[in-house]
Amino acid sequence: MKRICAWCGKGLDDESREGKDNEPITHGICPDCVRKNFRHEAIDMTDFLNRFSHPVMVVDNDVRILAINRAALIALNKKAEEVGGRMGGEVIACTYARQPGGCGKTVHCKYCTIRNTVADTYKTGKSHVRVPAYADLHHITKENQIRFLISTEKVGDAVLLRIDEMS
Repeated sequence: MKRICAWCGKGLDDESREGKDNEPITHGICPDCVRKNFRHEAIDMTDFLNRFSHPVMVVDNDVRILAINRAALIALNKKAEEVGGRMGGEVIACTYARQPGGCGKTVHCKYCTIRNTVADTYKTGKSHVRVPAYADLHHITKENQIRFLISTEKVGDAVLLRIDEMS
């Protein structure tokens, strides 16, 4: 998957990927456009995230939600006041987040693809695109698991987490 800046169209991948015109494209923002567009004008993070059509949230290295867009609130059937500062597993209603210790502290959490993908992006700066992740939500859906495709990108001291698909 080729990544380009949604503002200027500049490629965000290393040169070894350049020239592969038949690859699908995803968008991010380059450092120059961050400086140019966000240095002099204060923009509310939620307003910025609402520019994305996919469900998007900004999380810290522990998958605590720092900001979330309208599309994510709709997809997760939540109100903004229900998510700010809460752990990702709590917000998506993961079964294990309801166990003693909560999201990130149970024996199951070390195998959580969402948590591990965010942690890798935070630690290495490497983006991940359309990673299959499965959340155990059977207490809500009566199904065993919900399948997510997620993408991550490091932005400053946080990670942009996009839900590409839910089924």
